[in-house]
Amino acid sequence: MREILEAAMAVFEEKGYPKATMEEIAERALLSRVALYRYFKDKEAILKALLSWKTAELTERFEAIPAGPYAETIHRLAEAGLRFRQENQGFFRVLYTATGLPELLRDPEFKAQKRALVGSVSRRIEAAQARGEAREGDAVLLAEFFLSLIFSAIARDFFDEAAEIPPAETVARVFLSGTLAV
Repeated sequence: MREILEAAMAVFEEKGYPKATMEEIAERALLSRVALYRYFKDKEAILKALLSWKTAELTERFEAIPAGPYAETIHRLAEAGLRFRQENQGFFRVLYTATGLPELLRDPEFKAQKRALVGSVSRRIEAAQARGEAREGDAVLLAEFFLSLIFSAIARDFFDEAAEIPPAETVARVFLSGTLAV
């Protein structure tokens, strides 16, 4: 399955999501078109699987970050998120050009993956709040805001190739300025 997703990613990057065909994906994956349809009913299903795979991958990276002081943990999460973006530039380019993305973002499977990603960050915030290191507030909302800082940096790079991605230190500092207990 992963080989098919990697092949699809390569085709989507080369052709753009709208112009890529199932036949080209099958060819790149060294499958017949009929065999590809046994795994995925259409391109949207492949994109959905890519989205779930990459969201789960980022969640795993976040989960692998050891617990530590709040500011240090937020900085490590920002570094991991921005490194993930750098390693997966093609994936984000595909997402920004994909048709039907709003529908995919409402998909129950993706929503579950997103909850896991947000939960990975919100648990860190809740722990810091319990220790008095972070201001009180809705940890889930704060986690979503933190992730939006990372993903806005990713979007900025896509829409302006000359733009530099802010360093993790900047992302962490902006987030911590509003959440760090004083």
